[in-house]
Amino acid sequence: QSTPQLFSKSALESDGARLFTHAVFEEFQEEYKCSTNTLTSKGFSESNNMELNTVKDALRNRNFIVQYNPGTLESSCTCKLFERRGVPCRHILWIYLGNGLEKIPESSFAKRWTKDAVRDIKSNHKGCVGVGDVDIIDKKQIEMTKLWSEVHETMGVLIGREKEHVEDLCKLIKEFREKLLPSVPPMTKHQELEELLGCATNNEITILPPKILKNKGSGKRMLSNKAKAVACASKPKRMCNNCKQMAHHDKRNCPNPFVERPPQNVDDEEEEEEEVEEEEEEENEEDELED
Repeated sequence: QSTPQLFSKSALESDGARLFTHAVFEEFQEEYKCSTNTLTSKGFSESNNMELNTVKDALRNRNFIVQYNPGTLESSCTCKLFERRGVPCRHILWIYLGNGLEKIPESSFAKRWTKDAVRDIKSNHKGCVGVGDVDIIDKKQIEMTKLWSEVHETMGVLIGREKEHVEDLCKLIKEFREKLLPSVPPMTKHQELEELLGCATNNEITILPPKILKNKGSGKRMLSNKAKAVACASKPKRMCNNCKQMAHHDKRNCPNPFVERPPQNVDDEEEEEEEVEEEEEEENEEDELED
């Protein structure tokens, strides 16, 4: 990888460019710029071999406390940027510059963001790949570690190359794998399922039909208009109280308009009219007496 452009001639920034990947170095460089321009000291004290520095951040208008151990070069800040991102914050870098450090301590960066992270990839006895300082117990694991390093370096070289180079590498890896593996016919899906479950499947499966549930309204179908007319015609006719005809309807659903019929007893109607007239005459007499 090419060396990124530096902001200054500081050895600390140069060490960050050598240490971090390009993407992480951009974030580190931004923190380094702020450490040289926007920070001032607001206090200093010592406690249990630890230096407590109060640093004022002009951009955030806040004070942050940085703990620094000159013996072990361990440091921590109340902004917690390192705990979140794995990159030293501007306040810690400001302390490093004040103490004249030329290299970033190992305790102040996460190894996963460095360029050397790929080189430390190693394989354990189960064939898993991991990053760390795990002790290698035999020569086979040493060779496996070298193999993984060669694979990752080769993949880095193939970036930007022609398509034919990638195809040639895939062909070589496939041929080598076929030499190592015995000629075994491919398994069927049934065999793959048995291997996955770890037991043989039962070939005889008895499935009974489900029980039929008969809910309210089930089993009936909607009748057509023709079927309704045939069913209605088969019923006996009855007298309608509205139209006074023998039909298949009654007064509620009679198709004819409502017919007002005169009262059956004419004498009763005449008596009612006479009673009304008598009541009116009595009321008139009472009004005259009052006047």
